Amino acid sequence: MVFLLIITLFCNPFESKAQESLSQGIKPLFNIGGYVHMGNEKMGFATFMKGQTYYIESEDEKFYHVSFGNGFVNVDKNHAEKVEFPNKQVLEKGTSSVIAKNRLVVFSQPKSSPSLGYVNSNVRIPIIKEDKEFYEINFGGSKGYIKKLQTRTDNGIPVLMYHHMMHNKAQSNQAFNNMTIEYKQFEDQMRYLKENKWKTISMQQLDDWLTYQTNLPEKVVAITFDDGITSTVDLAYPLLKDLDFHATSFVITGKIRQSSDYWIASDLQYVGLKEIRETSDVYDYQHHSNDMHLYKPGARSGMYTTESYDAILKDIQKGTAQLGKAFSNDLLRTKYLAYPFGHYNQTTIQATQDAGIRLAFTTMTGNVKLSDSPYELKRQGIAPYHSMEDFIRKLEGTY
Repeated sequence: MVFLLIITLFCNPFESKAQESLSQGIKPLFNIGGYVHMGNEKMGFATFMKGQTYYIESEDEKFYHVSFGNGFVNVDKNHAEKVEFPNKQVLEKGTSSVIAKNRLVVFSQPKSSPSLGYVNSNVRIPIIKEDKEFYEINFGGSKGYIKKLQTRTDNGIPVLMYHHMMHNKAQSNQAFNNMTIEYKQFEDQMRYLKENKWKTISMQQLDDWLTYQTNLPEKVVAITFDDGITSTVDLAYPLLKDLDFHATSFVITGKIRQSSDYWIASDLQYVGLKEIRETSDVYDYQHHSNDMHLYKPGARSGMYTTESYDAILKDIQKGTAQLGKAFSNDLLRTKYLAYPFGHYNQTTIQATQDAGIRLAFTTMTGNVKLSDSPYELKRQGIAPYHSMEDFIRKLEGTY
């Protein structure tokens, strides 16, 4: 009896601990949708089936966060019951992605087999593995399989690059500057995005996607401006705010004063701390160098490629401190940088990393793909000679 009591005393705590570590899942009460929230809008990603069990990453007051792709989708708590999720697998992250052509079946095996659920059309799907006929994906915390023929290539996320804009450019001293566009061109492009249901994303959302922490739908775009010219405040800001768009402004921090000078459209003037604070509901202000947006005399590339590691690191740190003045000296919020002139080398990358920058952008043409280097990201520059057809091709990653 004493021997049995000792066994019981040792076994029961162990069993209790094992029970506490069981994974949590849900069983839908009926076929239910899984959504990603983009701002105030929810976008359908998947359908989960009555009778199946799906793993949940976490939950909040309203939603279960069901494992999907490289992140999760939201399921209404009223539509499912919480259960144990047996045999939880550790699934790899998807390092490439495809787009669903139509609503497609997710099979439980890489063959025609019982269905785990459905993925909606035009959803960006991270891929774990592939064979001749199927892609393997994370669907509800289990391995799911989708037919390759029902998907198309993901050409990546467009990051648009603007500099300066004005009215009546042809009659100004900016007439031949390919970094300056007509305001009407910008307005037409932004209205095209709105009318065709494109969603703007922040640098943080792009960062999370590139580090395999979140899912993004197909029609997302990041809007960026380089230099911090005042036309971003006087012309672009009201339109972006009206359309409920967000953008990132990469500012030359060495040009930031308390406030900008009186705006003259034909001149290149720069935002100040006052304008940064007033427009941060639309713009995420980030780094575009401090004192090194320059060429050394006789050099063929910018100072971020000709100066030493220590000099570049110091420049980024100085800029972070200057930009922080607009945000209660918060030095941690500056995490993203556009290389001046788009120029960089391995020394630049090392200094950028060591300064705490998480993503850095070039001026090379292209869209951002899931496996891209975070310190060599491409953008789609917008110049006066780009037609609306060019703009659409840039969005689609075919320019």
